[in-house]
Amino acid sequence: MAMSVRQLAGELGAHATGGDLETMVRRVTVDSREVAPGDLYVAVRGYSADGHRWLADAEAAGCAAVAVMGEAPRDFDVPVLAFADTRPVPALAARLLHGCPDTSLRLAGVTGTNGKTTTAFLLRDMLAALEGGCGLLGTIRYETGTTIVPAPLTTPDGPSLYGLLAEMRDAGLGAAALEVSSHALDQDRTAGLELDVGLMTNLSRDHLDYHRTLDAYLAAKLRIRELLCGAGRIKAPGALAINVDDPAFADVDAPGLRVVRWSTGWRGTAAGVVDVRLLDADLEMTGTQLTIGAGGGTHRITSSLVGRFNVENLTAAVAGGVALGYDVADICAALSATGQVPGRMEGFGLPGGGLAVVDYAHTPDALDAVLESCRELSSGRLAAVFGCGGDRDSGKRPQMGAVAARGADATWITSDNPRTEDPDAICAMILDGYREVAGVDRDACRVVVDRTRAITEALDWAGEGDVVVIAGKGHEDYQIVGDRRLDLDDRAVVRQWIATRGGAS
Repeated sequence: MAMSVRQLAGELGAHATGGDLETMVRRVTVDSREVAPGDLYVAVRGYSADGHRWLADAEAAGCAAVAVMGEAPRDFDVPVLAFADTRPVPALAARLLHGCPDTSLRLAGVTGTNGKTTTAFLLRDMLAALEGGCGLLGTIRYETGTTIVPAPLTTPDGPSLYGLLAEMRDAGLGAAALEVSSHALDQDRTAGLELDVGLMTNLSRDHLDYHRTLDAYLAAKLRIRELLCGAGRIKAPGALAINVDDPAFADVDAPGLRVVRWSTGWRGTAAGVVDVRLLDADLEMTGTQLTIGAGGGTHRITSSLVGRFNVENLTAAVAGGVALGYDVADICAALSATGQVPGRMEGFGLPGGGLAVVDYAHTPDALDAVLESCRELSSGRLAAVFGCGGDRDSGKRPQMGAVAARGADATWITSDNPRTEDPDAICAMILDGYREVAGVDRDACRVVVDRTRAITEALDWAGEGDVVVIAGKGHEDYQIVGDRRLDLDDRAVVRQWIATRGGAS
């Protein structure tokens, strides 16, 4: 829908000056290169650039109006909307122009360091079964009911977010599951979004190249509470589902919100009230059975997902369903029907009786959790194949090497999107951490920079009952080397290896 500059400014609480305030606005953008007639160009001071530099370019391209932070730097022929802070404006304006599509959908948002993608997929399947259709926005892809496209960002920018939600509404979907990243929360990409439930999975070291400190990272995650209540909200206040096993979340303050607390008990016994609790789990190479206590009863889930990590994700999804008010038996039935999530503890049976597991784990805690999960699945040995990304948090590299030294019987250190850094240097930092672990067998670790070769060597090593964890890239089908994006898919490498040995995954 279109709105006049005057009407849009009024809805946003902005002071509008100059130009024709009856000009119609049809779209919002923060990229001056994309400006077309009818657009509102919002100048945002970002992480690495200031959009105010391109105000003149936006005007020259025929924009309907511009939004600025503070005073306009000069006179403009088009209307100028002034804000104290323009960061939330792209999302808030797009929401209005798309008719507040979030209010027409049941929305479940997931935040946390690990488990967001799998939990969002589980919620998508659960909500599709219980609501008759559910969209998905997350790290792997965006699904709107009419299109499925690879995701350029875990959480889209504000204009894209509301455009995608509008597609879901117009396609007749009843719900959507979203991964809500710390970057998106910090940058106000989700401004105005009215979630029905927010899930908080866990917190560990990640994205400190952006957030700088773990406290700042946690503060960004906690902003999901702003999407569950607040002045001017159309929906009733939402609910917060919290993993009380995680110390960072156990004492989260949530005034005005209904809180559903969930626990697996694997990180220690949660104190106080627990609404959804794991009672028992049977972990096998071919799947998982778990018993959940919730709603005053006991319920079973039989899942094709493997590993302890996925038990936590399934428990989180149950808590999300309970927070949304669904019957626990219906929730568990829906979750029993879900399939594997691409590149998230994705298992491949090997011809010799072993198992390969491809996972996105790219932090010390995530790698540790995946190795622990896979150790329980193995009746033999456990191998790890992983690297660390270039131009990102270098402090975690030796930590991940130490995790592998403690958790795996054999390790292949390799490349993982080295970008502009020397992959040999990255691997050397990981190896340093590996060798610092007391009593480690140095012969059990190899540095093989070629990722395809490293995966192949590890698969050749595996025998009956052995598990090979291939971590770091998950669903990604590329490797970034310098400024080149090269084809490389860990899952395809595994499938090809299996095919050459006459087996089937």
